[in-house]
Amino acid sequence: MRTPTLTFFALAGAALVLSAVAFSAPTKPTFRLEREINACNSSPEHAVHGDKFAVCKNEKWQPVIVNLHNGATTVLRVLKEYEGMPQSTQVADRTLRNASLMTGKHRDYSSYEVLWTSGSAVGVHVSGYHYVHPDTPPRHEKCGGELKIHEKLQQYYCPACNQLVAPYNSMISNHINEWAVVDLTSEKATSAALPDGWLFRVGNDFTGGVFWFARLEPCAPTCQATQKLTLFSVKTATGAKVSEFQVDVPYREKGPGYRSAISASGKTLLLVEYDELQDKTRGFLQNPGVSALVVDVAQKSVRRMDALMTTYGFALDEKNDRVFLGSNQSAKLVVRRLSTGDLIKQWSIPGGMAHLGLSADASKLYVFTKGEFQVVETVKYTTVSKVAVKTLYPGVDKWMTADRVITTTDGLRAITPPMIRAELGPWGVPDPKSGFRVFLLP
Repeated sequence: MRTPTLTFFALAGAALVLSAVAFSAPTKPTFRLEREINACNSSPEHAVHGDKFAVCKNEKWQPVIVNLHNGATTVLRVLKEYEGMPQSTQVADRTLRNASLMTGKHRDYSSYEVLWTSGSAVGVHVSGYHYVHPDTPPRHEKCGGELKIHEKLQQYYCPACNQLVAPYNSMISNHINEWAVVDLTSEKATSAALPDGWLFRVGNDFTGGVFWFARLEPCAPTCQATQKLTLFSVKTATGAKVSEFQVDVPYREKGPGYRSAISASGKTLLLVEYDELQDKTRGFLQNPGVSALVVDVAQKSVRRMDALMTTYGFALDEKNDRVFLGSNQSAKLVVRRLSTGDLIKQWSIPGGMAHLGLSADASKLYVFTKGEFQVVETVKYTTVSKVAVKTLYPGVDKWMTADRVITTTDGLRAITPPMIRAELGPWGVPDPKSGFRVFLLP
């Protein structure tokens, strides 16, 4: 495996353009490339360990555990092949499959995603669906005829239309979830059931050793200003439930599209709604506008504050009572009081936001924008160093990616996709045939 060590310096001299935040020339290297990982063909999508491990997938969709400290890799089997892993109900014959669906015991698991690892074990969110009969006989959506079960085919059909009706158009489809833990020494899995329903993956609390999920509770057609959001956590090493509670959140007809973060202590969860500009002044979320929801885990409470359009970057600083939010569309970065939502500081950033990260002591904010990477000290909010994206990725002027950067909780490393020049312009897109890069942060 190649492990090049390259040092990049921020641009200086006459060509330097001042940002909206005061800039002083860097005095040490910034964003040093530590290594390239080529054992997989995708960049990690989830933070699965606080500072040591990342997980990606190779061309055979096998998970690969990567030791960020030394580059060592461990290739796992396809997850569903491990003994004890939840399996889909296997029925080859169509009629027998229909009969199996009718029992309500049929299971189809379609997603196996590694969300946590200790290096010797992995925690996997297994999700899929099963069907159940509706409480009253369903009716055909085209002609309104009452559906019957075809005795031979064991499938709903409409006598009025003389048409068979697919299960997803005649039965109730429920999302099902399990948390499976694979012991990589014994190569066996154990699993625990998670609540049914479509779950938001909030993320890992590495300090508490738990993973947080959220589920919006349906309330239509009686929804008013708010609806219930259920938050619950499970032990990553076992899947055992730790806590569960509900909070009131703004009702959104199309769903809020939450993006999330968890504080280093695990005491605070941040859920940021997704909104985007429909014109130059506003988005599609109204009354209230786009929200950032701060959840106090101990108090089981939530407080709302204003957020930004397309908030792709956010970071929590409990020690100094701050939350940082960065917008891709408006190219704004704001700092607010975590406890009140009051605005502390706002400024412009070059070219839109991709990611925000903090050093372990919260003295430095790492700002990954579309055009450059910056280091901002968080006392006076002054940019102390920066480097152009085209310096890190030759031939790429802008970094056209979002939600694909991960910074470790110790504030020492950043994981990014490898970027290549797009065919239609000088912007970068993730290289689909390569793994990822690991940068040492200043």
